[in-house]
Amino acid sequence: MQVLNDNEVYKKLNWAKTLNALENAFKQRYKKPNYFQMPARQAIGLKEKSFLTMPCVDADGWFGVKQVSVIPDNYLRNKETVQAHYTLFDPTGTAVLSAAADSLTKFRTAATSALAAKYLVNKDAKNLLIIGTGALAPFMAEAHCFIHNYQSVSLWGRNFDKAKALAKNLEKRLAKNLEVSVNLEDALQKADLITVATTATKPILKSKFLKAGQHIDLVGAFTPEMQEIDETAIKRASVFVDDLAACKAEAGDLIKAEKGVWSFDEVKADLASLVYGGYARAYPNEITVFKSVGLALEDLVVARILLEP
Repeated sequence: MQVLNDNEVYKKLNWAKTLNALENAFKQRYKKPNYFQMPARQAIGLKEKSFLTMPCVDADGWFGVKQVSVIPDNYLRNKETVQAHYTLFDPTGTAVLSAAADSLTKFRTAATSALAAKYLVNKDAKNLLIIGTGALAPFMAEAHCFIHNYQSVSLWGRNFDKAKALAKNLEKRLAKNLEVSVNLEDALQKADLITVATTATKPILKSKFLKAGQHIDLVGAFTPEMQEIDETAIKRASVFVDDLAACKAEAGDLIKAEKGVWSFDEVKADLASLVYGGYARAYPNEITVFKSVGLALEDLVVARILLEP
């Protein structure tokens, strides 16, 4: 059995392989909806802490389980908020991989968002705005820039000093100049794609500050209590999701919108339908939203990349 630490996982993954594996997996899911079996993730809450188990098996018998801890105040300990570990079994039932899953989770989360943006972002999009300064932010920036050549990248975070430090790191990783935005409203007006990965419980994005033609990528708000965007913005947008059932249970942004101004019946498509059938914007000024909560099938297919030489 291979045993990999997080640095080894990071070195084995890249955006081309990850995006290709995920796109093929979602196309397979569209053609055979039961190809991946994913029981609802098991979650245990302990005060502000969360602990999750995410199993998945595919039709060929590959089986994997991810265990995740979410500790919001870990920044006080210089540790990441989200930490994870993955165990993979082959079709004979043999455990073949035990791996730290922090980088795996970041790669698959960012790549899933970028895969949706491949179909949803305007082809002439020029400006990318990253909201959030956590450990996922650099991965979101890299994945989106891999899919589309943005002329400018800007970053906004509630902690300006942390945002500046992240921008310096990202300039090296992206080989682009980054602007650290002081005023979020101004940054939103310039952005063509907005990617948001935060632990917000109150909306950061307000409908009145959004502009026509934008694509909005929502990665945080993975519990019903969390929220990154207001209900009016959801109502204005064409909404796409990674998985409808999972979002009904976990996507705080959509759950809160459903209480008054919007309905899950208005979801345009899930990611499997999006990548299999493609998508043409109904009109250039359409605002699109992709909401993801993270799926165990994503972990499974990316974990299998780690077995490659």
